[in-house]
Amino acid sequence: MTDNDIGRRVIGPQPRRTAIKLIIASVIVGAFLAFWGVSPREFWSGVFDFFRGILGWLGDSVGEIVGNLLTYLLFGAAIVIPVWIVIRILNGPGARGGARTDIARRD
Repeated sequence: MTDNDIGRRVIGPQPRRTAIKLIIASVIVGAFLAFWGVSPREFWSGVFDFFRGILGWLGDSVGEIVGNLLTYLLFGAAIVIPVWIVIRILNGPGARGGARTDIARRD
């Protein structure tokens, strides 16, 4: 498998177009952050502090439940996402896992 095949399988059939879109979006977002004087670290810190404040506002029990669910989500995503990427690379962009069954038409 060549590097080009891996890139196509992860990015899609038009990697150059995808890369250009990502570059343009990154420049626009970076310009807005620079204009407002916010670093990426400050941005993400603010996002997490915002959600932490919401959890505190909800109360200890609800906040604790939501916090636990978010922890489980992050732990699970740390396993699921890399496995999904590997499967995507191995199967290619057009392949789908499992058999596809169509529902019969009702007349």
